[in-house]
Amino acid sequence: MNVSKGTPRVEIESTQSGVEAEQRLPRRGLLAAGIGGAAVSLLPFFSGRASATTPPATDESTTTTAPPRRPTDDDVALLAAALQIELTVEGLYRQAISAVAGWTEAQAALMTTLRQAHLAYSNSLSGLLGKSAPSTRSEELFAEWESSFSGSTDDVLAKAADLESSLVATHLDVLAKLQGTNGAALVASIQVAEARHVTALRHLAGVTDEAELLVDEEAASLLGAG
Repeated sequence: MNVSKGTPRVEIESTQSGVEAEQRLPRRGLLAAGIGGAAVSLLPFFSGRASATTPPATDESTTTTAPPRRPTDDDVALLAAALQIELTVEGLYRQAISAVAGWTEAQAALMTTLRQAHLAYSNSLSGLLGKSAPSTRSEELFAEWESSFSGSTDDVLAKAADLESSLVATHLDVLAKLQGTNGAALVASIQVAEARHVTALRHLAGVTDEAELLVDEEAASLLGAG
């Protein structure tokens, strides 16, 4: 997509579908859409760089207590499950963008950004896993949440925030079980970003209570849910 100099004004009709908005929405348009710093913090760069920010290699032969850097066999199974969940969530956002009408400019900008973010997280996990990476979503999990990503735009934003809270709980669950430091660093970076997703989604859904704008600490992990 060619982007002219400066920050373009993004014109999105309130009656158009999210997919039309996405096709017309350059990344710089996020600022024009009025989300400001919150949107910038959600851009899918953090997780993409996570593998480059893991601790440098050390000579593990000098100690018997250092944790492994590369994922263990058990780690591979956990990271593959996390990857499949991220692919599923990306698909849910993609469907909502396409099927739900009435997105405002700011809502379309956020939904597009989060879809791209989850795709980036999937790619980062896939890069770490290599040939062991699954390439398909969880159809069971998708079916469980599909109806939540339809209806009014505010309803979808609220349900998406609930899902993001579950993702935060999921990655915390994964982190508690991982042994390799490379995988742990990547999952931790994704978890931090997804906690921000919750606040941005609930804010655009009209939530003003500061406590409700935060991650739901009682959200259930999706690990093993499909």
